[in-house]
Amino acid sequence: MSSAPLLDSALAWSGHLRRRLDAHPDLYAWLQTAATRPVTPNVLASWMAELAGANAPEALPGPLCRSVLRKLRERVFSTLMARDLAGEADLEEVVGGMTQLADLAVDAAYRSVAAELREVHGVARDPATGAPQEMLIVGMGKLGGRELNVSSDIDLIMLYGEEGDTDGPRSISHHEFYGRLTRRMMPILSEVDADGQVFRTDLRLRPDGDAGPLAWSLDALENYLIGQGREWERYAWLKGRLMPARAYADSDPEPQARQLESLRMPFVYRKYFDFDALAALRALRERIRQDWQRRALSRSGVDSANNVKLGDGGIREIEFIVQLFQLVRGGRMPALRHRGLLPALHAERDAGLVSPDDAQRLEAAYRFLRRTEHALQYREDAQTHLLPSDPGQRAALAAALGCTAETFEQTLKDHRGFVSATFRDAFRLAGMGDLDEPGLGRAAQNRLHAPPSDETQDDAESRLAAQIRAGFGTDADELVRRAESLLSSHRVRSLPDSSRRRVDALLPAALQAALQTPNPRDAAVRLMDLIETIAQRSAYLALLAEYPDTLARVARMMAASPWAAQYLTQHPLLLDSLIDWRTLFEPLDFAQLARQLTADLNACVLPGGEPDVERQMNLMRDVQRQASFQLLAQDLEGELTVERLADQLSALADVLLAETVRRVWPLVNRVPDAQPRFAVIAYGKLGGKELGYASDLDLVFLFDDPREDAAEVYAKLSRRMTSWLSTMTSSGRLYEVDLRLRPDGDAGLLAVSVEAFEQYQRQHAWPWEHQALTRARYSAGDPAVGAMFERIRADIMVQPRDAAALRREVLAMRGKISAGHPNPTPLFDLKHDRGGMVDVEFVTQYLVLCHGAQHRELVNNLGNITLLRLAGQAGLIDPEQARHAGDAYRVLRRLQHALRLQGVEKARVPAGKVADERAAVGALWQAVLGE
Repeated sequence: MSSAPLLDSALAWSGHLRRRLDAHPDLYAWLQTAATRPVTPNVLASWMAELAGANAPEALPGPLCRSVLRKLRERVFSTLMARDLAGEADLEEVVGGMTQLADLAVDAAYRSVAAELREVHGVARDPATGAPQEMLIVGMGKLGGRELNVSSDIDLIMLYGEEGDTDGPRSISHHEFYGRLTRRMMPILSEVDADGQVFRTDLRLRPDGDAGPLAWSLDALENYLIGQGREWERYAWLKGRLMPARAYADSDPEPQARQLESLRMPFVYRKYFDFDALAALRALRERIRQDWQRRALSRSGVDSANNVKLGDGGIREIEFIVQLFQLVRGGRMPALRHRGLLPALHAERDAGLVSPDDAQRLEAAYRFLRRTEHALQYREDAQTHLLPSDPGQRAALAAALGCTAETFEQTLKDHRGFVSATFRDAFRLAGMGDLDEPGLGRAAQNRLHAPPSDETQDDAESRLAAQIRAGFGTDADELVRRAESLLSSHRVRSLPDSSRRRVDALLPAALQAALQTPNPRDAAVRLMDLIETIAQRSAYLALLAEYPDTLARVARMMAASPWAAQYLTQHPLLLDSLIDWRTLFEPLDFAQLARQLTADLNACVLPGGEPDVERQMNLMRDVQRQASFQLLAQDLEGELTVERLADQLSALADVLLAETVRRVWPLVNRVPDAQPRFAVIAYGKLGGKELGYASDLDLVFLFDDPREDAAEVYAKLSRRMTSWLSTMTSSGRLYEVDLRLRPDGDAGLLAVSVEAFEQYQRQHAWPWEHQALTRARYSAGDPAVGAMFERIRADIMVQPRDAAALRREVLAMRGKISAGHPNPTPLFDLKHDRGGMVDVEFVTQYLVLCHGAQHRELVNNLGNITLLRLAGQAGLIDPEQARHAGDAYRVLRRLQHALRLQGVEKARVPAGKVADERAAVGALWQAVLGE
């Protein structure tokens, strides 16, 4: 494309550009060439160096700095306009170019003023190190997100590290020094002169706004955020970015940068979503809806239809949709923590929070509206978001954007209609549909939010006792004592008044919810245990007190299973999962779960870029709890068979083990780019895909690697993996791990080479170890090493065996199992007593080891029921006997699982309850092992 047509669209549309080029013919000639190249950071740096002159000092004197920055801004604005309207620059180039201009301008102004102040006041130094202490300049809003529009102002917050005094001839406090520095920087950037201005600057997002100091220390900022930070400030700090401004070559700003990020992250992203914040988020949504009205009135009644930013379906609504997901989910999903809108939207799509179609439509709307916004601002270099009302000007705008008036209007209508509908539905899409508006009745709301009344605590407790006695009959006295114990506990007595009122409002509602369950007394006791546990977390008190549907769901779970009640009480963060009840009943997508877990763990980094191991360990535990809770909810509703549940829990463990290998390997490996030639082999319940909610993991670690330090490095990997899985952190323990099934048991190596493992299995393994091998499988790690294991396992399974000798070994081991699990009660132990589950498992293992060579289909790890069926089809046992025994095994597992949910430690039932099942298992045992 020749250079002249490249400027045609811009010159046809922008009166500002025509006037500037008429006044400065040299700029026109320069622009013809400049507009042929993308505006990149390197290009901007070269333009600035050219404007400053070859001999310019690093810190430009004030007048020169002002002149250079204004001329640079004119170059950037004009070039981006020409390229954008010619269709040569995408949105990323335009907003990236403006952001880079802001970064350069703020850095230049800072260095200029710091050099001037140094002559008089010296340097503010870190009291601990003596090094110069940089001012920390935080870009907020679109500047922080690297998405400035072409006529934007910039929002800045000025911070510094430690208090102290400067070291110059006229020493002043750091507080005063940074305040002066800020005050002198602003005219360089924002004052209008013959060359225009660089950026309008706004400092009102700092703590206390205009009433606060211009610059804040990090300690003061921390106290403010903890004590006074408001919900809209979380929204603002989400994009907060430390700008690359540095005035002193010998400074070390990294410690302060890390400190700042350690303040920002927990303020913006809460692990426990703050349900108190819902009202603030709803108010923010309403303010966005109404903001255009206030602004419209100040512009002589221009309505929202013409405002592409603040009007219905505008840019601000897209920003709210994306950032709502970040605020609600980002505490648990670090991969969502992007400052830029489009990267955040893509992360939400990849996390499955926004459908691919909705994400694509939101992105298309955003790009169209932002390009339209830029075109409006190019016209007169004005910070406007208003579409022209005149049809002729609208047609000219459409032409500038390269389309017809009809196409522009229809595209605008379609985009804004979709955005508006999505914005209205934002809370439901974010998984908080049931919380869009509180559901508590008016009387309860009034009681919850009323100021403290003259009613004494004794009066409140008497009223509660009366409610209990009216509703719970013979259980009333016990429940009254439990309620009195709760209200007098230290956790409740130490609460602030607002939280205490929440407990007072929640208890009657919880008792009423318990009465609606099939098991009111137990539900009430368990709910009170939960309330006492969460008393110090106002977020969850708010959730249960103000949203009765969620409270009713919790009550039903409490009534259904003491184990579930204990699980929820131990891990109250799972209450978040109850917000959107529907999602709990969606099947777990393990491929998506694995992708999201990887993305979230990758995002768990310290400010220096290294992995934050503690956060990664906690995140994996939280993911395991939430996925297990999703399965538990489906289990309690009868939507999962025991077999399906075990498959799902085993698949979850496989995902977490694979991720553990990925995270621990870099901590032990010192060879660049080396990959772990290492596999995790699952035995026992995980190996047989029969895992339960609280099952241990029986694991063996194998490697096949020629490196000289293989034994040492894989032993370290195994040790660190075991620690990663089993260490108790603030989020609990991931899994208990048992490594005793490895070769030589506790006396053996933690990680064994494939070659040594094969030699052991062929020459030294006991028959019971081959029994255990029948249920073993590759679980995680290097698939190639996993394939080696599966080959070895298959070879061992088909070894020729003396049937009589094998039978004696199996019977002897069965005897040891019985002796190790004595049952002195008249009840029948579903697992260990004769006729129970262990008998089925031993028969199956015997059949595999005895006949695997002739019937290779038995070698596959397919589960006891399937293997019995295959043995029947092969004529090894009677098919009907196999079917009856398989059915019995299924019933025994189901009963065991039901008892586990009831919190029973040993799964025992009256013998007569499973007489048919015992008989079926006994007949199978007699037919195969013939005792």
